Amino acid sequence: MNIYQRINNVRKAIKYVQKDKDVSTGKGSYKAVTHDMVTAMVREHLVAQGIVTFPVLVASSVAVPPAKDANEPAKQIRYEATYDIHFVNEEDANDRLTIRIEAHAMDNGDKAPGKALSYAKKYAVLKLFEIETGEDDESRTEQGGMDEKRLEDFRVLIVESASMEDLQKNFTRAYKAAQEDSDREAMQIFTKAKDNRKAELAKAA
Repeated sequence: MNIYQRINNVRKAIKYVQKDKDVSTGKGSYKAVTHDMVTAMVREHLVAQGIVTFPVLVASSVAVPPAKDANEPAKQIRYEATYDIHFVNEEDANDRLTIRIEAHAMDNGDKAPGKALSYAKKYAVLKLFEIETGEDDESRTEQGGMDEKRLEDFRVLIVESASMEDLQKNFTRAYKAAQEDSDREAMQIFTKAKDNRKAELAKAA
C-alpha cells in the first residue's frame, strides 16, 4: 500500500476523540483535546498500518512581552514555530505526506517549545486523519467572526499591556479587528480583558 492508502485505513479505524482537559488561560478556561489523548488513540493504528511520523522544525522565534513595570519583568515568553510533520510509509522512505503547520505557546519557564510542538503534532494528526473532537474551530469564521488563534493573540496582547497607553492602543486595535469581523463575542472578550487589565494597572500605580 502507498502512504495514502495507509492513511485512509487509519481514517476508517478512528472517528471521534473526546475533549479531556480543562485548560486555564489565566482569565478563564476551556475544554481541549490533549496531545496524549490523540497519541493514545492513533498510535496502535499508525503501527498497524506501517506509518512512521516525526516532526522537523522549520523556523522558530521567541518574543518577550513588555514588562508591566521596571520592577516586575514579564513572567512569560511567547514561542512561535513552524514545523513539517512527516507521515512516512515504513516500506518506502520516499513515499510520504508532509503537513506544514504553525504553532505558538506561552510559558514562564522552559516548556514553551514543547507545548508548541505538541500543539502542532496534535492538530496535524487530527486534521490529516479527519478525527472529530466536538470542537467548533471554525464557528467564528463561518459566522463572519475571527478565528480562535487570532482572538487569543489579541486577548494576550491586551492582558500583557505594560501601561495605560499601551492598553488603550492594544484594545483599540483588537476591538477594531473584532468589528471588522462582525464578532460580538470577541468584542465582549476584549472589553472584559481591557477592564481587568485597567484595574490591575490602576492598582499597581
